[in-house]
Amino acid sequence: MTAVYFFAVILVVLLAAVLVAPLLDRQPSSGTGSEPDERLAEALESLRELEFEHETGKIGDDDYRAMRAEYAAAAIAARDAGATAEPERGERRGGTGTAAVCGVCEARVAPGAKFCSRCGTQVAVATAHGEPGRGGQAE
Repeated sequence: MTAVYFFAVILVVLLAAVLVAPLLDRQPSSGTGSEPDERLAEALESLRELEFEHETGKIGDDDYRAMRAEYAAAAIAARDAGATAEPERGERRGGTGTAAVCGVCEARVAPGAKFCSRCGTQVAVATAHGEPGRGGQAE
């Protein structure tokens, strides 16, 4: 009878070890990626999945709008963090290295962008004569 109890105790210890081992060996969750490129890729994937779920009718319009705004903000923050982490990115790719800055919120503006990605303000662009214009709007 003692052998049965001994076998049961060993079986319980092994079962507990199998169940607890994955909890102790956890990898960092995907939402805490330290690299801006990883966070951007995750946010874009979340946006794609959300779009699919909305198109198939699994997510209502109100929830879709709220979640899309949240995921889009996360994607923009990750993109901006990547731009801040590598300010010389344009120089290494052969660019001029001079980035435009939004006149309202002072965020960096991508080359060729017509609007600020942070506040949505139309960005002044240089005309053919090198003078600042307002992106084709009459002044």
